Amino acid sequence: MRQLSFASLPEGGTPPEWRFPTGAWGGRALSRPTVNRARSVVVRSERHVAFPGICKTRSGALLVVYREGYAHASGNPDDGRIMLTRSCDGGRSWEEPVVAYDDPEFDDRNAAISCMRDGTVVLIWDKYLHGKHHWAWLSTSQDEGRSWSPAIRVSDTQDVHTRSPAIDLGNGKWLIPYSESTDSPTVATFFSHFDPASHAFDEVAVTPRGQRNIADEVCVTRAPNGDLVALIRSNTDPVLFQIVSHDDGRTWSPPWMTTIPSQFTPADLITLENGWLLCGFSFRERRNERLVVSRDNGVSWDVENSADLFVATPSVSDRSYPALVQLDPQTVGAVLYETAPAPEGGAIYFVTAPLSALSAPKQPVLYQGDLNADPAVALFPETVAGTPVEVAYRFTGRFGPPPNAAGLLLEYKDAQNYTALEFQMGTSADRQSLPTNYVQLVRCVAGQREVVQGQEAREGQYDTGNMHRLGARQEGDEWVMLLDGNAQLRVPLSLGRPCGFLVRRAAVALYEASWLEAPEKPSPKAR
Repeated sequence: MRQLSFASLPEGGTPPEWRFPTGAWGGRALSRPTVNRARSVVVRSERHVAFPGICKTRSGALLVVYREGYAHASGNPDDGRIMLTRSCDGGRSWEEPVVAYDDPEFDDRNAAISCMRDGTVVLIWDKYLHGKHHWAWLSTSQDEGRSWSPAIRVSDTQDVHTRSPAIDLGNGKWLIPYSESTDSPTVATFFSHFDPASHAFDEVAVTPRGQRNIADEVCVTRAPNGDLVALIRSNTDPVLFQIVSHDDGRTWSPPWMTTIPSQFTPADLITLENGWLLCGFSFRERRNERLVVSRDNGVSWDVENSADLFVATPSVSDRSYPALVQLDPQTVGAVLYETAPAPEGGAIYFVTAPLSALSAPKQPVLYQGDLNADPAVALFPETVAGTPVEVAYRFTGRFGPPPNAAGLLLEYKDAQNYTALEFQMGTSADRQSLPTNYVQLVRCVAGQREVVQGQEAREGQYDTGNMHRLGARQEGDEWVMLLDGNAQLRVPLSLGRPCGFLVRRAAVALYEASWLEAPEKPSPKAR
């Protein structure tokens, strides 16, 4: 087996003997993220457990809150209460969960927890009943979550839901994030400026009224330069939106699309001790939680060097919602959930990750960066074409419109005529019309693509931001498509031979390629 590493490629360079008829290919230095496996179970239950939050108290204890119920959102009053568990050893063990709040008339849900500058622990959540939310609520604890004050309503708008924790503005006010995600023509994302002394609050809409796409779950932090930076979940676009305030949240910038690829799920955002902003997000479609930093107060995000946090269990779809806390100068902790309705239930997980992963060494890769190329093509050298081949690649986090794919070409005439074995990710806005984590045999004739054969990918979750290996090996009269060594599709040898790598509407980094050496032709005998 021969291996070609791209580790010596110069910036913008391409390997000799390869051909690049379409796309924007060239050498670039990127990190090579490793899979994070530092996870443990906070709570496992036969009930539906979801939407966790986490904070670190003045004494150093970790508090985790989450919603416990029977289903994701039945809307029944007996379905949903806020639970709390505690760790006094940095997350190595957790106390038996206790009820933090339970209104028997409502489904209490979407809890978040934080510790203010004076040590007060603040719990926020919303109430839900028969398909409608009923205001945002707040309770405080002066004994690190062992007892709680009566609930206080902290929103003017009724049908709102919470997600991320309140923050201490340092001016005697707390900032409380929530959003109205309905069909109302006045929907918006909101912050309440809450006075803990008087319990008075002032609600501010921070996104344009009526823009449902960005009226959704929001997280906020204070940047080192004093700005408030907030990230908002989008309902249709496959990235987070961002807003910034320069005046303690009284006014906000117009929202803009970031480059953070998170679709249909909220993020969390904290400021690290070193001044970086750290975002925990679900890579594209709730299958891989990752960490990304901004080193310039939220002006830019180092998306293509994001670090792995948690890879989804393939069979679980009700999951994600990462919440972050810095444990020490070197480590960040996070909680997230994977669950199903009762009685199957699920778990809240605690994950740790080294902050050094966000500054991992970079190495040259063969990079494709044209997000509109459909397809972008890299053709193997003639000495490689036709042999069993494997390419180590990863989606870096920059995507064009779905579907997005990486594949091996079996036949290539031009960008309008080819045959390929593809791995597809990147679901559509309706979450239904495009399959994801999907493998398919595609024939394109005169620009018309036809899926000849397709199925859900087997034995793994490949729609992540981690490195994967896409290959083909010969077995009898068939090519077997491989993902990370796991057999996927079987197709006839007569369709062609591996001759190149294909990318559809995505930025992809290739780390190395390997193949069997073609047998040497016998030398002609001398006469």
